Amino acid sequence: MKKLSNLFVLIVILVTVFTSCTKDISGPVDVNFAEGKWNFDKSTVSSSGFTLPYTTDYLKNEDGCPKDYIELLTGGVAKNGNYTSGCAFEQKVGIWSTSGTNLIMSVAGSGIDGTFAIVSLSATELILKIDGTYEGKSGTLNLYFKK
Repeated sequence: MKKLSNLFVLIVILVTVFTSCTKDISGPVDVNFAEGKWNFDKSTVSSSGFTLPYTTDYLKNEDGCPKDYIELLTGGVAKNGNYTSGCAFEQKVGIWSTSGTNLIMSVAGSGIDGTFAIVSLSATELILKIDGTYEGKSGTLNLYFKK
């Protein structure tokens, strides 16, 4: 009975270790892992030690429309899909690359232009961070995406 109990504990530990989806981002990002269509989900802003989470969808998603997205394709092609009022769709195309743990995107006319720190990357979630200053106050914007 004790052997069976120990075997059960070992199986639980192995399942936990091998089903973890989070990609270690302490080194360069695996480009193949980052590729895909990422829907904007939510964002948080922090400044002076406090965080303001948006508990609803990403603020630029239009009610009743599909979610806005970024798509990172093989070969460094980036697409930004945006649904405007009335669910009119517009897409802009640019480029993307990685450098260490940073995602660099340039999609002209989309607001998706710059270097973003990759905070977390898994099979289903991507969190990007950008630090900046607005009206003399420094802060951090985190963008959350889902596949």
